[in-house]
This record gives sequence, structure tokens and C-alpha cells, in this order.
Amino acid sequence: MAQPRDRSPLSGAEQLLDAGMLDQIRLGWRLLRDSRVPWIKNVIPAFAALYLISPIDPIPDFLIGLGQIDDLGILIATTIATVRWLPRLAPQAVVEEHLADIHGRPAAAGAETAEPDGPTYEGRYRLRD
Repeated sequence: MAQPRDRSPLSGAEQLLDAGMLDQIRLGWRLLRDSRVPWIKNVIPAFAALYLISPIDPIPDFLIGLGQIDDLGILIATTIATVRWLPRLAPQAVVEEHLADIHGRPAAAGAETAEPDGPTYEGRYRLRD
């Protein structure tokens, strides 16, 4: 008896890419959306967006086929740059937290997560009338 076919959108991509590459892409996407990662993370996608909407291209877009190849190349290059550089720019604790979540294991008990507003202090207090 034949097994049912997987109809998920990434079923073919998962066969082409190894698990490590998919984990890198997931990590890059999570870090891109995380507010604890420095502002520099927005430079790479902003560059890609500016290039794609810019009327000045090395190969004009009115040349059907050829004009879109350079745009596709920029998209691929910025995706690779995001996946490779973003984990190096992000705080190590944030990267480890996302990797633990991707692999389905709990975050390390002793790991401190970076707070966006600074450290949190806990203490006891007492109110007097």
C-alpha cells in the first residue's frame, strides 16, 4: 500500500536541504523578528528592499527574464547574509534560547536571557501607613 504524500508547502524543500540548513534559516528568521537583537539586523533586509524598488539596476527589469535574475540574486544573497551573519551579531544567550526552542528542548537552566530594557531586580518590600 502506498503511503500518503506530504502536501506541506516545504515538503520538497526539506528533501533538497539538509536539517542543518533548515535550522539556520529558522534561526535567522527568529532572530530577525526578535527585539533583543541589535538594530543592525535591519540593515541587510533594508538594503534588499531598497535595491528591489530602486529604478536603477545593472540589468534593467524591462528585459524579461534577465532583468529579474539580478533581483533574484540579491534576494538569495541577502537571505544567505542574514542566515550567516545574524547569529554572530545577536547576543549569545538569545541565540542559544532560539536554538533550544527550534530543537524542542528546554533552555539551559543557568542561562540568563538578555532583557530589552536592562536587568530585572527582584526584592522584598513592605508598605507602611
